[in-house]
Amino acid sequence: MTMRILHTADWHLGIDLYKLSMIEDQRWFKQQLKTIVEEENIDVILVAGDVYDTVLASKEAIEIYDDIMYMLCMELKKKVIVIAGNHDSATRLASLSRLLKGMGLYVVGSLQEKVAGIELEDCMIYPIPYFHVEQVRKAYDVDVHSQEEAFSCICQDILSHADNKHRHIAMAHAFLASADVCESDRFANVGGVDLVPSSIFDGFSYTAMGHLHRRQHAGGRVWYSGSPLPYSFSEANQRKGVLIYDSKKDTIEKRDITPLHPLHVLKGSYEELKKGMLEQGAEAAAYVKIEVTDLPVSYEMLEYFRQGYENLLQLSGKSMEQEQTSITIRLQDLETVSDLDIVTQFFQDYYGEELSETAKKLFQQAQQEVEGEAAYAT
Repeated sequence: MTMRILHTADWHLGIDLYKLSMIEDQRWFKQQLKTIVEEENIDVILVAGDVYDTVLASKEAIEIYDDIMYMLCMELKKKVIVIAGNHDSATRLASLSRLLKGMGLYVVGSLQEKVAGIELEDCMIYPIPYFHVEQVRKAYDVDVHSQEEAFSCICQDILSHADNKHRHIAMAHAFLASADVCESDRFANVGGVDLVPSSIFDGFSYTAMGHLHRRQHAGGRVWYSGSPLPYSFSEANQRKGVLIYDSKKDTIEKRDITPLHPLHVLKGSYEELKKGMLEQGAEAAAYVKIEVTDLPVSYEMLEYFRQGYENLLQLSGKSMEQEQTSITIRLQDLETVSDLDIVTQFFQDYYGEELSETAKKLFQQAQQEVEGEAAYAT
């Protein structure tokens, strides 16, 4: 029987973009995922780690995860295999795993014993969760000292027992040496210590990777699905979606996902940006970042751009003191941020240092005097 396998990862449920909740965006993703699973006749869904954005996931994030798994396993009757990533709590994610297995949901939180394959029709799937090297030493009783050595040990053990009757598919959550990273891959080790060569997975028909947010081919039969939504302005120009592996055809296909709020980065001089706003505007739903290259940020500038861009999240400009330094005013929750918070952040961005406690007290004193005068005047 042919198995059509959907590969996704890095959902980061509960993540914020500049303190703006992306819960509604992730509910939007759930609906698009359902459509793809139905249209593509998917049999199995692989989630290659970082289900949540933090180990202490919010109530809303847990509810979305529960909704997605119920939709996939109970409504659509699909099999789902999930591994923990470095953002996940392995213990929490894998709670009730034995019970959930009976419903077609296989969750592997931590590497406590040798990786065992899950047989699904003509495929053997090997879920390798995010791990620390000492866990591999203990599980395999070997002397390994790096991620590369640990992965090599795991893969050699798996492939030594592989037969010719199945497609052998690995799942993992790691940073491969051949991969490209972006700003939002903030926990990827770019220093090289934990880099793993993709050739370690050469014996597998397909390897479903998680950890990096750009959908990409990492060499051989190894792919990152990337995150399903853009979670940083550094991902603004990336096409997001999922990957589909067909076990009979031995092919890999892409399906794109359209975000509820696309990300736009606008950069130029103040006059160029003003002209562009008047002539072109932006998608009403888009989250926007503006970089002014010739002037420092002012509140007049902020108010001007907010008239044209409803979802303006970040505005940065040129510092008068340091030509290459930009200052940033974050616009989310502006109504709930105190005046002192705004002044403190502005001082940090502009001068690169903390506002002193004395200066904070002087500001608060001056503010109270102004408010007192205003109250007296009314």
